[in-house]
Amino acid sequence: MSVPFVHTHKQNEELYIILKGKGQFYIDGEEFAVAEGDVLRLDSAAARCMKADADSSLGYICIQTQTGSLQGFTETDGVPVDTKPSWL
Repeated sequence: MSVPFVHTHKQNEELYIILKGKGQFYIDGEEFAVAEGDVLRLDSAAARCMKADADSSLGYICIQTQTGSLQGFTETDGVPVDTKPSWL
């Protein structure tokens, strides 16, 4: 498995969550290893590609969203409610 070409995006940043396996990422001229549990956030302008290691598959989720589209931060966006789960 690989994305065999280096590319950027016009509008979307990406969040990669590595679910299984091992591989290599190339981002803006840097090459580095990734493995299960790693999370990467890539700006839309970041030049990128990836590949699985020869002895591994690479399972991941990629979430795209428009760059700069976050309207607020978790710290100010969260609103407490009166109900609770049994463990609280």
